[in-house]
Amino acid sequence: MSSDTLIQDEKPRGKAEFLIFALVMMFMVTIAVLLPLFPNDFWPYVRIGQEIISSGHIPTTEFMTYTRFGEPAVYLYWLPSLIFWGLNKLGGVTLIGILTALCVGGFYTLLWFCLRELKVGALTSAVVLILTGLVGVNYWATRPQLLTYPLFGLALLAVLRWQHKNDRLIWFLPLIAMLWANLHGSFIVLFFLLGPAVIFGSGRRMKLLLVALVSLAATCINYYGLSLWTGMFSMVNSQAIRLYSLEWASPIKDGWQANLFFTMLLAIPVLTAYIKQKINFIYWVWFIGFGWMALSTVRFGVWFLPVEALLLGMILSPFFARHLEGKDRFQNLAFNRLLGILLLFLPLALLPGLRATWWQQAPPVYSATTPVEAVNWLKANPQYSDNLWSDFNYSTYLTTALPERKLFMTNRFEDFPIEQFEDNKHIAKADYDWQALLDHYGVNLLMPSTEYQPDLISAASASPVWKELYRDTQTVIFARLDPIEPGVSK
Repeated sequence: MSSDTLIQDEKPRGKAEFLIFALVMMFMVTIAVLLPLFPNDFWPYVRIGQEIISSGHIPTTEFMTYTRFGEPAVYLYWLPSLIFWGLNKLGGVTLIGILTALCVGGFYTLLWFCLRELKVGALTSAVVLILTGLVGVNYWATRPQLLTYPLFGLALLAVLRWQHKNDRLIWFLPLIAMLWANLHGSFIVLFFLLGPAVIFGSGRRMKLLLVALVSLAATCINYYGLSLWTGMFSMVNSQAIRLYSLEWASPIKDGWQANLFFTMLLAIPVLTAYIKQKINFIYWVWFIGFGWMALSTVRFGVWFLPVEALLLGMILSPFFARHLEGKDRFQNLAFNRLLGILLLFLPLALLPGLRATWWQQAPPVYSATTPVEAVNWLKANPQYSDNLWSDFNYSTYLTTALPERKLFMTNRFEDFPIEQFEDNKHIAKADYDWQALLDHYGVNLLMPSTEYQPDLISAASASPVWKELYRDTQTVIFARLDPIEPGVSK
C-alpha cells in the first residue's frame, strides 16, 4: 500500500474539522502578529522602494552608504521593495502586520490542504502543523522571502493533486514561477520540487514536464530577464554572504527549536520502520534533497518543513486514525463554524498598532535591535557632521528611519568587499586599530549598541577624539570633536 492510499477507509470528515483548522490557524497567526518587526531585510527594502518611486526606475548603483555610494549594485527584489514601501506608507506597522499574517496564514492553510489531500486526518494535521510551525517561527520575519511561502504551498498542493491525476492546479505553476522570480531569488526552489516529481512522480509526467519547462521560461519575465539567474547565483555564491551572514551557516543544535528540528529529522526515518504502509518514493527524494539543503544552510530550512509535515502526517495517520480521529466530539456544526470564524478573526485585535490601545503591557512593535529613540534624537539634532558608523543591525533600520544620514554599510552583503566586513568587526570590538580605521573611513558619528559593543563604548568614552552626545539603555552616540570633511581620510 502506498502513501497515496494510506487510509483507504478514511472516516467521513467530522463536524469539528473546521474548528480544528481555525484553532491551528489562530495559533499560527497570533504568533506571527505578536512577533516584533525585526530590522533585517525589511527596512532596507522599504528604502529601495522609496528610491524606485522617487527616481522612477530601479537603481543600478549603491545609494544608502557613503563608503560604496555610486558603485554598481543589482536590486533583484524590486517588487517586494514596492510592496513594503507602499504598505508602510499607507498603513504603517498595522498594515505590515496584516501582510505577515496573510503570508503565514496562507502558507499553513495550503499545507493543511496538502495534508488533507493525502487523507491525513484533521487532528493529525493539526499536530503536525503546530510542530513544524514552532520550528518555523524563526522564518516568519517580514522580508521578501515571506511573500513566497504561499507560492510554495500552492505549488506543493498542485503537485500532490497531480500525483492523484488531478491536473488542474499545475497550470498555475508558470504564473507562480513568474511571480516568485520577481519576488525573491529562492524561485529555484520551485524546480527542486518539480524536477523529482517529473522523474519519480506517479502523475502524467509529460504534462508536468511541459508545465515545468513553461515555468522555467516564465522566470525570465522580469526586469532583468535571463540575467536574473546569473544575478541569483552570484548572490548565493557571494563570499561575503557565506562568511558573514549567520543564516547562511549550517544549523547547530542550540535552543529548543533546533532540538525539535533535529528530533523530527531523525525520527521520521526511524518511525517509518513501525508503520505497515509504504510511503511513495517521491516523498523520500524530497526528504533527502530538501533535508540536505536544510542541513547545509540555516536559510534553506523553511523549504524542508513542508516536506517534514507531509511525512510526519503520513507516519502518524494510522495511530491517530485508530485512537483519536472521528470521535463524537463537538458535533454542533453551526456552533463550530461560528466559533471557528471568531477564532480566525481574533488575531486582528493583536496587530501592531492596535494591541497597545487595549493591552497595557503589549509586546513591543519593534525588536530590541531597533534604536527608535536614538534615531529620533539624531533627527532632532542635524547639526552634527555626517558619515555614521553604527551597530550592524542598527544600520538596517537607519536606511529608512534616517535616510538623510550617510551610513557606513548595510546588510546587503553583496555590495561590500570582504575587507570592509573585517574592518567593521575590528571597529565593533574596539580592536587595537579601531581609531585608525574610523579615521581611514572618515567616520564622524558613532552609534554602538550597549549590548553588542560595550568595549567600543568604553574606548570611545576614554578617547580625546570623541565626545558622548546621547545615551539610553540601548544605544550611545558619539561625535568626533574634530570632524573629517566628507571624502577626506586621515
